[in-house]
Amino acid sequence: MNCLELPGQLWRLGQFRARNPGIVIRRDTDLGFWQAWIPVSNGGTVITRYLLQELLDKLEDLLGPERSQGSGDPGAPDYSAGPGAGHQDHGR
Repeated sequence: MNCLELPGQLWRLGQFRARNPGIVIRRDTDLGFWQAWIPVSNGGTVITRYLLQELLDKLEDLLGPERSQGSGDPGAPDYSAGPGAGHQDHGR
């Protein structure tokens, strides 16, 4: 953790990981950047940001409210397979 990472962002990272276990997020300690890998059927998408807050903001923008704003409830539908992978309409 560098001096720019706020404790609230580390808590947010933990919540994001709980809701999205298929997305790998790591920090390169040598170069100081954060990186996320979003798996999809043909490989994956890599996103890199120097600040954790910016990475999480970008992930939430990309994933949409149904994946990034989930409740963290283990009984909730799992959308971690990625966009278009066996999509089902979960509307009510």
